[in-house]
Amino acid sequence: MRVWSLVLAGLSALSLAGCSISDSVSASFDSSASSLGSSSSSSGSSSTDRESYRNDVRDYTDAYVKSGGQFDNFTRGLTEIAKKHGVSDWEADQDTFVGIGAGLKKAGVTPTQLAVWKSNLANGDATRAASIQKGYGQ
Repeated sequence: MRVWSLVLAGLSALSLAGCSISDSVSASFDSSASSLGSSSSSSGSSSTDRESYRNDVRDYTDAYVKSGGQFDNFTRGLTEIAKKHGVSDWEADQDTFVGIGAGLKKAGVTPTQLAVWKSNLANGDATRAASIQKGYGQ
């Protein structure tokens, strides 16, 4: 948590210095989340549908990490992807966390950065943390 606080403090400092991430970046990710989800089937939960959901989460996570976007916007994008895939509660769906882990790997995050993401997203849930690690290891 301490590391995440430092990251947020750094982002705040950049924001005060006039280096904030524009609303257009957030809008583009909202748009990306919608288009990713709309290109895949939301009916049923076959293994193909689940794989498509994990892949969309992976690709979204990868792009988001590389953009340096704000964490709140990231979770909103996950909500949109989940809706498009018929997932009513992404926070209770382990495929979400496997997809996030795979996206973090694809984005090239370091083990230290991975630990921060796991801490913030797992929120003390060992199963979520293990799912993120599983996705990262694939």
